[in-house]
Amino acid sequence: MNYAAHLGMTVLEVAPARTRVALTVTEQGLNMHGGAHGGLIFSLADEAFGLISNIDVQAVAAETHLSFFRAARLGDRLVATATPERVGRTLATYRVEIGREQAEATQPPELLALFLGTVSRREKTTDDSRSANSSVS
Repeated sequence: MNYAAHLGMTVLEVAPARTRVALTVTEQGLNMHGGAHGGLIFSLADEAFGLISNIDVQAVAAETHLSFFRAARLGDRLVATATPERVGRTLATYRVEIGREQAEATQPPELLALFLGTVSRREKTTDDSRSANSSVS
């Protein structure tokens, strides 16, 4: 089981224009104040960021930033939506909005946090045969 699966993440969509990953906040994901731990929210954003930035190339994070706006609570279903801000030959920056799904499905998720991340990019080579789910020893 990889880290994302261990946290209960579900990939909803992976495409160059938009990638979405979701999870439900459980008791194991709470901080000392009863809200979702910041590391859990960062992990959700980072998973969406990693998926979108590695679709066509091999990418590694060079810089990330996360701003928290509202707390997530036990039972909240969170969705991280990653979109490209600028994609160049060697660097790319992505925006990931972390939102709480609303009871009314027609309403957009309530914005809880904003993640910005930049990756260093290079072309995939035949040596890049390991999948994201394989373990490294």
